[in-house]
Amino acid sequence: MNRTELVEAVAARAGSDPAAARRHVDAVFEAIMESVASGDRVLVTGFGTFDRVARPARTARNPRTGQPVEVPAGDAPRFRIGQTFRNRVAQGAEPAVEEAAEPVPAEPAAEKPKKAKKKKKTDAKKTGAKKVEAKQADTKKPVKADKKAKKPAKAKGGKGN
Repeated sequence: MNRTELVEAVAARAGSDPAAARRHVDAVFEAIMESVASGDRVLVTGFGTFDRVARPARTARNPRTGQPVEVPAGDAPRFRIGQTFRNRVAQGAEPAVEEAAEPVPAEPAAEKPKKAKKKKKTDAKKTGAKKVEAKQADTKKPVKADKKAKKPAKAKGGKGN
């Protein structure tokens, strides 16, 4: 989602026109940037924290030449994610605002049938010849070799080989 899409989403959720939503979104971003630039922390409960961190001077390397480069000390913005935001992302996309609808009478939930558990593959059943041996041991009947088993390599070259 880019800035224009964000403005459209805010306008749709707030029920306002896109011009007003653009002014509000821009005002929020400007207020956050001004506060962090002046050294203040901006805490949006459940969303995250914007703050400024001091980076010390250090020696880095130019990736093209490998030569050392002196990087001066400076400040950088930092964002730390809030717990509500983290949980929302972990659960996947859920509708944030539900539309007001008429309440539907709740029906008793029917029990879902339980699925049969799949058996785990044993080490003997994973690949190739071991798989054939495991089948023979289980069924005690002769089993043809597995189609995926390696075949002898054909000789390359012309008639004389």
